[in-house]
Amino acid sequence: MLLLLVVKRLESGDERVAYAIIKFTNEQAIEWELATRVGQDIKQLKEDDFFGYGVNTGMGCFMDAEAALYLQAYEDKRYKEDNDFYLYEEFAEALEQNYKHTWDWLVTRFHDKVDIARFTTGFGDG
Repeated sequence: MLLLLVVKRLESGDERVAYAIIKFTNEQAIEWELATRVGQDIKQLKEDDFFGYGVNTGMGCFMDAEAALYLQAYEDKRYKEDNDFYLYEEFAEALEQNYKHTWDWLVTRFHDKVDIARFTTGFGDG
């Protein structure tokens, strides 16, 4: 698995991840298709609509459904044990090891169970 990030340097000197892709093979793609969830129909999208996710915290992530279910169950369990628990704190130290000026990234096998690729997304929503 390879995480590719395209970083834009702004006039202010800040750098932001502008584009992210995850590669699972070196084979040439024959066809590209938008990943959708059950019930999503790209033919129903209006001009400014999209399928994807918001980035309120400025952090993006690639993972499969198994990883999402594992993380949700883990976070729910930990939060019941400690109301001050926040999942992002478990990633903070590892993200800092890959910190670049105003952005960071991480590809990890979380708890030796699921693969996750995380990266800053820029400025959050907008």
